[in-house]
Amino acid sequence: MVTAENELPSSSAYCFISEKTVHCIPIDSLSSDSFPIDNTGKQNDESDFTPDKLYLKNRNLVYRLNNPSLSDLETDSVSSTPLHTQVSSVTNIPAYSRTEDKPCDEDKLSPYTRNGRRPMSRSPSPSAADLKMDSIINNYSTHAIYLPKLIINLSEDLQTNYSELRSLLTKVLPSWTDPSKIEFQKLTGGITNMLLSCKYPSGDCVLIRVYGHGTNLIIDRHREFILQLILNSIDLAPPIFSRFKNGLIYGFLPGRSLEPKDLSSESLYPLIAQQLGNWHHNLDYKLIENGVEKLRNFTKKLKSQTKPSSSFKHATTTKNKKVKKHFISNIWELIEDWINIVPVNPNLISSFNSNLDVSVDESNLKEIITAEFEWLKKVLVNSKSPIVSSHCDLLSGNVIIPEGYDTTTPVVDLPDLSENPVKFIDYEYMLPAPRAFDIANHLAEWQGFDCDRSAIPVPNINNPTLVKWVKGYLNNNDASTSEVELLIEEISTFYGLPGFYWGIWAIIQSEISNIDFSYSSYGEQRLQEYWDWKVDYLAKAKEAV
Repeated sequence: MVTAENELPSSSAYCFISEKTVHCIPIDSLSSDSFPIDNTGKQNDESDFTPDKLYLKNRNLVYRLNNPSLSDLETDSVSSTPLHTQVSSVTNIPAYSRTEDKPCDEDKLSPYTRNGRRPMSRSPSPSAADLKMDSIINNYSTHAIYLPKLIINLSEDLQTNYSELRSLLTKVLPSWTDPSKIEFQKLTGGITNMLLSCKYPSGDCVLIRVYGHGTNLIIDRHREFILQLILNSIDLAPPIFSRFKNGLIYGFLPGRSLEPKDLSSESLYPLIAQQLGNWHHNLDYKLIENGVEKLRNFTKKLKSQTKPSSSFKHATTTKNKKVKKHFISNIWELIEDWINIVPVNPNLISSFNSNLDVSVDESNLKEIITAEFEWLKKVLVNSKSPIVSSHCDLLSGNVIIPEGYDTTTPVVDLPDLSENPVKFIDYEYMLPAPRAFDIANHLAEWQGFDCDRSAIPVPNINNPTLVKWVKGYLNNNDASTSEVELLIEEISTFYGLPGFYWGIWAIIQSEISNIDFSYSSYGEQRLQEYWDWKVDYLAKAKEAV
């Protein structure tokens, strides 16, 4: 266990966006005198800080990354750092800090504005370190505290009335001065993580997500954090305030989650389509990769400084040598990684035996799955669907609309994007992927968890629902028939991938999740979705010859 005596001075950081670039600055560096402050709160050396750009010459303040890596694969048995040790380095955060601008009480809701933040009361005599932090907060509105060593043991914290989370919140949100006044509420929704609503008497509200057991094996938590920072910077997501090792603190977005039946509502699906097209058009996945790389490098630097002494290392490396982490940078690599860790499962074996003319058992299961995926990947890559930053999990529960929104009047004309009321949440699975996969994946979610596939819109130019959906995605009610038909054909080619993707995912979840849900049966149902698509695809390919 890490103690205060051996805690690194740069064990936490501020991460923020400037000039479409992610920066990670160790918090203790901000209290040094390396960057003089003038009486305006700005850096005297304009090559270091300016209102529009941030250049960091000091190599100790910013780190470059060689390549991205898959999530935090540390085992769940890692000892947690005491909370008082972890947050000690952020106690100099000025009271002029951030809080969500959308309180939980509906009668106090203020309009959702860009960045969702408002200034709080200031401490009377700000120090030089406070002014440095103010300069960042004023100039770079999207920012969050990164605490890579802090682990919240939720089961223990529940027994002590959320004592650790209360302490953490008062450090991250200094306007929350009395931890005893914070109200917690468990929220429903989601089948992998626990979500808590945290409310202060002022009406301010934030959400805390504590990651589900084992989910770091299949979800890239670095990417999730950077994605929300970037999404917030372009007004596509609520603010994020802090990331600790096994969770996030982020802004409350007023409204309600949709139900599966809502996805096919004529008053909603054109707006969902328009917003998804907006995401695909405005999110630069290369910017995201750059930010993920910087965060990984900061974490890697921190870990390298906490390695045991050389004599101890020499005595343990031969027995405890760690396998190098696999790097995940797109949807194909993620599925390959899932196949590598998918357990031998009766439902999985049954699915492949029932749909292939080969005998599948424990001895050849992985080989058969890999061969099937390689065939599928080849088909889909050849379709040349453009690569975009894809949500990859746009089910009904991840789509938010305002409370009381009229769901009875069909959308006739698309609104201006700035007036689109639809918001997307939960960015755990976002990766670069073909746009047709993200679209097909969303349309597949029209079936809900009951897997009523009759609810999925048929991908055909003669289907007026899908034609209207595609026009919404293109943000053009007057899109030509040929443009719409080409996109529908592109989407149709990807109609099998969601079933394969979530089928493998669910089989993994059946082994690692504590949630009371029949993942194994659900996985077999989703895989059948893939097999049925394959039969149809091969039949059409044969007709075309």
